[in-house]
Amino acid sequence: MSNLIEQIKIQNPDLKISEIEGLLFILRNEPEISNNALIRKSGLPKETLKLFKKSISDYLENSGEDEVTLNKTGKEVLSGIELPPYKWTLYPSDELTLSYNKVLEIRNKYDIVAKREYDQFLATPETTYNKARVAIDKGVVQGKNIAFIGDDDLVSLALASVCSSYKSITVFDIDGDLLSKVETGAKDLNFKNLFTAKYDVRKELNQKYLGRFDTVIFDPPYTKSGVTLFLQRAVELLGKVGGFEGKYIFMYYGNSFKSPEKTLKIQEIVNRFNLVIEDKINKFAQYEGAESVGSSSSLYVLKADKFTHPVDITFDSKNIYTYEKQEDEKFPFVDHVVLKVHDVASDLLISKGRLMGSMEKLCKMHRFKVVSKEISVFAGGGMTATFVLANSNLVVHTWPEFKALHIDLITCSPIFKKEVLRESVCEVFGTDRVEYLYIE
Repeated sequence: MSNLIEQIKIQNPDLKISEIEGLLFILRNEPEISNNALIRKSGLPKETLKLFKKSISDYLENSGEDEVTLNKTGKEVLSGIELPPYKWTLYPSDELTLSYNKVLEIRNKYDIVAKREYDQFLATPETTYNKARVAIDKGVVQGKNIAFIGDDDLVSLALASVCSSYKSITVFDIDGDLLSKVETGAKDLNFKNLFTAKYDVRKELNQKYLGRFDTVIFDPPYTKSGVTLFLQRAVELLGKVGGFEGKYIFMYYGNSFKSPEKTLKIQEIVNRFNLVIEDKINKFAQYEGAESVGSSSSLYVLKADKFTHPVDITFDSKNIYTYEKQEDEKFPFVDHVVLKVHDVASDLLISKGRLMGSMEKLCKMHRFKVVSKEISVFAGGGMTATFVLANSNLVVHTWPEFKALHIDLITCSPIFKKEVLRESVCEVFGTDRVEYLYIE
């Protein structure tokens, strides 16, 4: 690794060495590339690339201009460094075929004007092609009924042009102009069994669509409520699943790599539906605009099985778009941890004094301020102890017959030394058999 790469890394701590080399590779091999093109190619957020450009400003013509061009010094320096290309996404877009040319013609002829009120950001034609291609590659097109919840990228037309073996394609969208484009394209290109339905995802689905589909594809608003509601409708469209073949959801979602908590929240939402994340391909899709998330989104291939189910929608489902007020996103901080403790000494589990003493020791170890406490003893010998803590609540229940106890902890502030909480419980109760489940 050259000294230059090391110096750039110091000023860009959030980038991997391989990503820095990949960016320099692009600049060396593409003499004039725009900021937006570099964002789309790398999938990195605008602010991250702004910092990167600042760190190599001595090697650029003018790091503030829209064009990113190496100056004479930059060209000379980089020509002497071995720079391997970086694979920004694991799904290739460089091996485009004649099928892609059909998709490009479709996009050129039937493209819509993106509407901000529907969070529409148009994908590149290459992405439209790849969205169709990946569904085919996953084996969820041939003989299948396919639903799109929104389709501003015209993937429905692309899919029909690339693979005619689908059973049916139905596009649900709130945008009447988009549906007209899809209908016109399907008619002009003589695509069979391609239907449209004007639909607002915030409203209940017509009963005739429930459980009718095998595959659902969508690119939701990038909000917690938007993702939840689109997944809800997708699961309803799939209906009950029997056997092990499963049914599939292809969801495209993007956020800055500097907001990992949003990725974790998406995984949590997916888990609520009992969907399996079969594949996740980072930076799969590239868009015109959306620079704040690197003009890209990741593909989540979600498998529905017999355990998959809809969830109770408890939020205000009217505000799902990014420009709308998202009160649910500002919910107070919560840490919720559940621990199942096994092989606990029997005499501790039937002694009020020892149980309370052990719990008080645990509270001191993690700085839980006890406001009040009480304990109840049940006929079978089990006990439940409740600790009201400052900004939190702690409940423990014992099962002497199983030599086990259950701890449920909810806090409204970060847990002090949370990373060693399991070890603390092991120490306090004299066992190494502790199941730790982090709820949120």
